[in-house]
Amino acid sequence: MIVFAIPFRGKNTTNDWNGCVKRLNNTLNSIFNQTDNEFKVIVACNDIPELNKKYDERLEFIVTDIPTPKKWLEMAIDKSWKLTVIAIRIREILLEQNNPENGIYVMPVDADDLLNCNIAKYVKEHPYENGFVSKDGYVHYKGNNYLTIYKNLHTYCGSCNIIKMYLEDLPEDYPIPVELCHDIENAKILNKRYPIRFDHNIVVDKYKENGKEFSILPFRSTIYIKDTGDNISDIHNEEKGLNKKDNKLHIGVFIKKVNPFTKKRFSKKIQHDFGIDSN
Repeated sequence: MIVFAIPFRGKNTTNDWNGCVKRLNNTLNSIFNQTDNEFKVIVACNDIPELNKKYDERLEFIVTDIPTPKKWLEMAIDKSWKLTVIAIRIREILLEQNNPENGIYVMPVDADDLLNCNIAKYVKEHPYENGFVSKDGYVHYKGNNYLTIYKNLHTYCGSCNIIKMYLEDLPEDYPIPVELCHDIENAKILNKRYPIRFDHNIVVDKYKENGKEFSILPFRSTIYIKDTGDNISDIHNEEKGLNKKDNKLHIGVFIKKVNPFTKKRFSKKIQHDFGIDSN
Protein backbone atom coordinates (compact mmCIF):
# COMPACT_ATOMS: atom_id res chain seq x y z
CA MET A 1 0.00 0.00 0.00
CA ILE A 2 1.16 3.50 -0.80
CA VAL A 3 -0.43 6.74 0.38
CA PHE A 4 0.04 9.91 -1.66
CA ALA A 5 -0.03 12.82 0.83
CA ILE A 6 -1.00 16.20 -0.61
CA PRO A 7 -1.00 19.43 1.44
CA PHE A 8 -3.16 21.96 -0.40
CA ARG A 9 -2.95 25.68 0.20
CA GLY A 10 -5.90 27.74 1.36
CA LYS A 11 -7.96 29.96 -0.89
CA ASN A 12 -6.89 33.06 1.04
CA THR A 13 -3.19 32.44 0.32
CA THR A 14 -3.38 32.71 -3.46
CA ASN A 15 -4.32 35.28 -6.07
CA ASP A 16 -5.31 32.53 -8.48
CA TRP A 17 -7.49 30.00 -6.67
CA ASN A 18 -8.92 28.65 -9.92
CA GLY A 19 -5.39 28.04 -11.21
CA CYS A 20 -4.45 26.19 -8.00
CA VAL A 21 -7.57 24.03 -8.27
CA LYS A 22 -6.87 23.27 -11.92
CA ARG A 23 -3.34 22.14 -11.11
CA LEU A 24 -4.57 20.00 -8.21
CA ASN A 25 -7.02 18.34 -10.60
CA ASN A 26 -4.09 17.61 -12.92
CA THR A 27 -2.15 16.10 -10.02
CA LEU A 28 -5.07 13.90 -8.97
CA ASN A 29 -5.62 12.79 -12.55
CA SER A 30 -1.98 11.70 -12.80
CA ILE A 31 -2.20 9.75 -9.54
CA PHE A 32 -5.45 7.99 -10.45
CA ASN A 33 -3.76 7.00 -13.69
CA GLN A 34 -1.85 4.34 -11.68
CA THR A 35 -1.56 0.88 -13.22
CA ASP A 36 -2.25 -0.71 -9.80
CA ASN A 37 -5.32 0.21 -7.80
CA GLU A 38 -3.85 -0.36 -4.34
CA PHE A 39 -3.22 3.20 -3.21
CA LYS A 40 -4.84 6.04 -1.34
CA VAL A 41 -4.71 9.82 -1.78
CA ILE A 42 -5.18 12.13 1.19
CA VAL A 43 -5.47 15.88 0.71
CA ALA A 44 -5.27 18.20 3.72
CA CYS A 45 -6.77 21.61 2.99
CA ASN A 46 -8.57 24.66 4.33
CA ASP A 47 -11.15 24.63 1.54
CA ILE A 48 -12.30 21.58 -0.40
CA PRO A 49 -11.82 22.44 -4.08
CA GLU A 50 -14.21 21.73 -6.92
CA LEU A 51 -13.07 18.62 -8.79
CA ASN A 52 -13.44 18.13 -12.52
CA LYS A 53 -14.35 14.47 -12.12
CA LYS A 54 -15.72 12.08 -9.54
CA TYR A 55 -13.22 9.89 -7.69
CA ASP A 56 -13.80 6.80 -5.57
CA GLU A 57 -13.15 6.22 -1.88
CA ARG A 58 -9.39 6.15 -2.44
CA LEU A 59 -9.47 9.97 -2.39
CA GLU A 60 -9.98 11.55 1.01
CA PHE A 61 -10.05 15.20 2.06
CA ILE A 62 -9.21 16.40 5.55
CA VAL A 63 -10.31 19.96 6.29
CA THR A 64 -7.97 21.77 8.68
CA ASP A 65 -9.35 24.68 10.66
CA ILE A 66 -6.12 26.56 11.18
CA PRO A 67 -5.02 30.21 10.83
CA THR A 68 -4.20 31.53 7.36
CA PRO A 69 -0.42 31.85 6.81
CA LYS A 70 0.72 35.29 5.66
CA LYS A 71 4.40 35.02 4.71
CA TRP A 72 6.61 32.44 3.04
CA LEU A 73 7.87 30.86 6.28
CA GLU A 74 4.35 30.52 7.63
CA MET A 75 3.27 28.94 4.34
CA ALA A 76 6.11 26.42 4.59
CA ILE A 77 5.12 25.59 8.17
CA ASP A 78 1.46 25.39 7.13
CA LYS A 79 2.39 22.83 4.48
CA SER A 80 4.28 20.74 7.04
CA TRP A 81 1.40 20.91 9.50
CA LYS A 82 -1.01 19.62 6.88
CA LEU A 83 1.37 16.74 6.21
CA THR A 84 1.34 16.03 9.95
CA VAL A 85 -2.46 15.89 9.92
CA ILE A 86 -2.27 13.46 7.01
CA ALA A 87 0.26 11.37 8.95
CA ILE A 88 -2.27 10.91 11.78
CA ARG A 89 -4.73 9.50 9.27
CA ILE A 90 -2.04 7.30 7.70
CA ARG A 91 -1.39 5.74 11.11
CA GLU A 92 -5.07 4.79 11.29
CA ILE A 93 -4.85 3.23 7.83
CA LEU A 94 -1.71 1.32 8.79
CA LEU A 95 -3.39 -0.08 11.91
CA GLU A 96 -6.17 -1.42 9.70
CA GLN A 97 -3.66 -3.50 7.71
CA ASN A 98 -3.10 -7.20 8.45
CA ASN A 99 0.52 -6.64 9.49
CA PRO A 100 0.95 -3.01 10.58
CA GLU A 101 4.46 -3.77 11.83
CA ASN A 102 5.51 -4.07 8.18
CA GLY A 103 4.99 -0.35 7.67
CA ILE A 104 3.44 1.62 4.82
CA TYR A 105 4.85 3.63 1.93
CA VAL A 106 4.13 7.36 1.91
CA MET A 107 4.85 9.82 -0.90
CA PRO A 108 4.45 13.52 -0.08
CA VAL A 109 3.23 15.30 -3.21
CA ASP A 110 2.94 18.99 -3.99
CA ALA A 111 -0.50 19.91 -5.30
CA ASP A 112 0.69 20.85 -8.79
CA ASP A 113 3.22 18.14 -9.74
CA LEU A 114 2.54 15.07 -11.89
CA LEU A 115 3.39 11.44 -11.06
CA ASN A 116 4.28 8.40 -13.12
CA CYS A 117 1.53 5.78 -13.49
CA ASN A 118 3.84 2.91 -12.46
CA ILE A 119 4.62 4.03 -8.90
CA ALA A 120 1.94 2.08 -7.00
CA LYS A 121 2.63 -1.11 -8.96
CA TYR A 122 6.39 -0.97 -8.51
CA VAL A 123 6.14 -0.25 -4.78
CA LYS A 124 3.70 -3.13 -4.32
CA GLU A 125 6.09 -5.50 -6.09
CA HIS A 126 9.02 -4.41 -3.85
CA PRO A 127 7.57 -4.34 -0.31
CA TYR A 128 10.81 -4.67 1.66
CA GLU A 129 12.63 -1.51 0.59
CA ASN A 130 13.28 1.47 2.88
CA GLY A 131 12.09 3.85 0.19
CA PHE A 132 12.39 4.76 -3.45
CA VAL A 133 13.61 7.67 -5.53
CA SER A 134 14.38 8.24 -9.21
CA LYS A 135 17.91 9.07 -10.31
CA ASP A 136 16.46 12.00 -12.27
CA GLY A 137 13.15 13.53 -13.26
CA TYR A 138 11.40 16.11 -15.39
CA VAL A 139 10.88 19.82 -14.80
CA HIS A 140 8.31 21.79 -16.76
CA TYR A 141 8.63 25.56 -16.83
CA LYS A 142 5.37 27.35 -17.58
CA GLY A 143 5.16 28.39 -21.21
CA ASN A 144 7.60 25.79 -22.52
CA ASN A 145 6.47 23.00 -24.83
CA TYR A 146 9.19 20.65 -23.60
CA LEU A 147 10.50 19.11 -20.38
CA THR A 148 13.95 19.53 -18.84
CA ILE A 149 15.65 16.49 -17.30
CA TYR A 150 17.21 17.10 -13.88
CA LYS A 151 19.47 14.65 -12.07
CA ASN A 152 18.69 14.20 -8.37
CA LEU A 153 15.34 15.91 -8.79
CA HIS A 154 14.52 15.05 -5.16
CA THR A 155 16.90 17.82 -4.10
CA TYR A 156 14.78 20.39 -5.98
CA CYS A 157 11.25 19.03 -5.79
CA GLY A 158 9.02 17.93 -2.90
CA SER A 159 7.21 15.24 -4.91
CA CYS A 160 9.97 12.67 -5.36
CA ASN A 161 10.56 10.72 -2.13
CA ILE A 162 8.69 7.49 -1.40
CA ILE A 163 9.33 6.72 2.27
CA LYS A 164 8.61 3.52 4.24
CA MET A 165 7.00 4.63 7.50
CA TYR A 166 6.20 2.66 10.61
CA LEU A 167 3.88 3.28 13.55
CA GLU A 168 6.63 5.07 15.46
CA ASP A 169 7.01 7.50 12.54
CA LEU A 170 3.35 8.51 12.61
CA PRO A 171 1.67 10.58 15.36
CA GLU A 172 -1.36 9.17 17.17
CA ASP A 173 -2.90 12.63 17.49
CA TYR A 174 -1.94 16.27 17.14
CA PRO A 175 1.58 16.45 18.63
CA ILE A 176 1.00 20.06 19.74
CA PRO A 177 -2.14 22.19 20.21
CA VAL A 178 -3.63 23.24 16.88
CA GLU A 179 -3.28 26.94 17.70
CA LEU A 180 0.52 26.47 17.77
CA CYS A 181 0.66 24.83 14.34
CA HIS A 182 2.60 27.74 12.79
CA ASP A 183 4.93 28.30 15.73
CA ILE A 184 8.52 28.28 14.47
CA GLU A 185 10.16 26.58 17.47
CA ASN A 186 7.55 23.83 17.62
CA ALA A 187 7.91 23.35 13.87
CA LYS A 188 11.65 22.76 14.26
CA ILE A 189 11.00 20.02 16.82
CA LEU A 190 8.36 18.33 14.69
CA ASN A 191 10.57 18.55 11.58
CA LYS A 192 13.15 16.37 13.34
CA ARG A 193 10.60 13.94 14.74
CA TYR A 194 8.36 12.95 11.83
CA PRO A 195 9.73 11.77 8.45
CA ILE A 196 6.74 13.16 6.56
CA ARG A 197 7.97 16.63 7.56
CA PHE A 198 11.63 16.14 6.62
CA ASP A 199 12.95 18.65 4.07
CA HIS A 200 12.68 16.86 0.74
CA ASN A 201 16.29 17.61 -0.17
CA ILE A 202 17.70 15.73 2.86
CA VAL A 203 15.46 12.64 2.99
CA VAL A 204 17.58 10.33 0.81
CA ASP A 205 20.87 11.24 2.50
CA LYS A 206 19.35 11.16 5.98
CA TYR A 207 18.01 7.64 5.51
CA LYS A 208 21.31 6.52 3.98
CA GLU A 209 23.21 7.85 7.00
CA ASN A 210 20.93 5.73 9.19
CA GLY A 211 21.65 2.60 7.16
CA LYS A 212 18.34 2.73 5.27
CA GLU A 213 19.40 3.43 1.71
CA PHE A 214 16.63 4.07 -0.83
CA SER A 215 16.21 1.95 -3.96
CA ILE A 216 16.33 3.60 -7.38
CA LEU A 217 13.16 3.48 -9.45
CA PRO A 218 13.65 2.21 -13.01
CA PHE A 219 11.62 5.14 -14.35
CA ARG A 220 11.24 8.87 -13.78
CA SER A 221 8.67 9.34 -11.05
CA THR A 222 7.86 13.03 -11.30
CA ILE A 223 7.22 16.09 -13.43
CA TYR A 224 8.01 19.14 -11.31
CA ILE A 225 5.80 22.06 -12.37
CA LYS A 226 7.57 25.42 -12.07
CA ASP A 227 6.83 29.12 -12.57
CA THR A 228 3.11 28.84 -11.83
CA GLY A 229 3.21 31.98 -9.71
CA ASP A 230 2.00 30.02 -6.69
CA ASN A 231 5.07 27.90 -5.95
CA ILE A 232 6.13 28.61 -2.38
CA SER A 233 9.69 29.09 -3.66
CA ASP A 234 8.43 31.80 -6.01
CA ILE A 235 6.74 33.55 -3.08
CA HIS A 236 9.99 33.32 -1.12
CA ASN A 237 11.90 35.02 -3.96
CA GLU A 238 9.25 37.72 -4.19
CA GLU A 239 9.47 38.43 -0.45
CA LYS A 240 13.26 38.69 -0.76
CA GLY A 241 12.90 41.15 -3.64
CA LEU A 242 14.25 38.69 -6.19
CA ASN A 243 12.94 38.37 -9.70
CA LYS A 244 14.05 36.13 -12.52
CA LYS A 245 16.74 38.58 -13.61
CA ASP A 246 18.08 39.18 -10.11
CA ASN A 247 17.86 35.57 -8.92
CA LYS A 248 21.24 34.16 -9.99
CA LEU A 249 21.00 30.53 -11.07
CA HIS A 250 23.41 27.93 -9.80
CA ILE A 251 25.71 27.08 -12.71
CA GLY A 252 24.47 23.46 -12.78
CA VAL A 253 20.88 24.60 -13.10
CA PHE A 254 21.82 27.07 -15.83
CA ILE A 255 23.58 24.34 -17.82
CA LYS A 256 20.52 22.12 -17.60
CA LYS A 257 18.29 24.89 -18.88
CA VAL A 258 20.41 25.58 -21.95
CA ASN A 259 21.73 22.07 -22.68
CA PRO A 260 19.74 20.57 -25.60
CA PHE A 261 20.54 17.03 -24.40
CA THR A 262 18.45 17.59 -21.27
CA LYS A 263 15.34 18.54 -23.26
CA LYS A 264 12.46 16.14 -23.82
CA ARG A 265 9.30 16.63 -25.87
CA PHE A 266 5.88 15.71 -24.51
CA SER A 267 5.75 12.35 -26.28
CA LYS A 268 2.62 10.19 -26.29
CA LYS A 269 4.31 7.87 -23.81
CA ILE A 270 5.06 10.71 -21.38
CA GLN A 271 1.50 11.99 -21.73
CA HIS A 272 0.22 8.49 -21.02
CA ASP A 273 2.59 7.78 -18.11
CA PHE A 274 1.82 11.07 -16.36
CA GLY A 275 -1.91 11.27 -17.11
CA ILE A 276 -1.59 14.39 -19.24
CA ASP A 277 -4.58 15.38 -21.31
CA SER A 278 -3.33 15.97 -24.85
CA ASN A 279 -6.29 18.23 -25.70
